[in-house]
Amino acid sequence: MAGAGKTVILIAHESKTPDLIKLMKKQIHVFQEYRLLATTETGQAIEQALDLEVTHLFSGKRGGEIQLCGLVCTHSVRAVYFIRDAQNPALDEPDITPFYRACDINNVPLATNLVSAVALTHWLGRKSPRQAHPDRPEGSTACA
Repeated sequence: MAGAGKTVILIAHESKTPDLIKLMKKQIHVFQEYRLLATTETGQAIEQALDLEVTHLFSGKRGGEIQLCGLVCTHSVRAVYFIRDAQNPALDEPDITPFYRACDINNVPLATNLVSAVALTHWLGRKSPRQAHPDRPEGSTACA
C-alpha cells in the first residue's frame, strides 16, 4: 500500500457509535498510532469516551462524510471505518456509497460493520510493538 499515510477516518451512524467506541477502547494502542479524522458527531463521542485526539471536519448533516471521502483520494488515508446501521438507517444519516467507490479506486480498506472493523483494526495494528505482546508493558523485553 505505497503512499498510504498514518490517517484513519472514523464515521459511525448514531446507533453504531457505541460499538465503534467499544472496539477502539479494546484496541486503543492501535488507534493511538494514527491521526484520527471524523465527522463532528463521531469525533466528539470518541474524544469524550476515550480521551483520544480526533480532528473533526464537518458534521454529517453538513456534508462531513463528503469532505472525508475526498481525503481518501489524496493517498494520505490508511483506512476508513464507516460503521453503518443497515437495518435502521435514519433519513439524515450520511451515505456510504461514495466511500465504496473512493476506497475501491484508491485501494483503501473500508470497514462497514463491526466484524470488518475488528479485522481492519487487527490489520492496522499488525506492526505495532504492542500487537505482538499486548499484555507486556511498553518498554519491557521478552526473557530468553
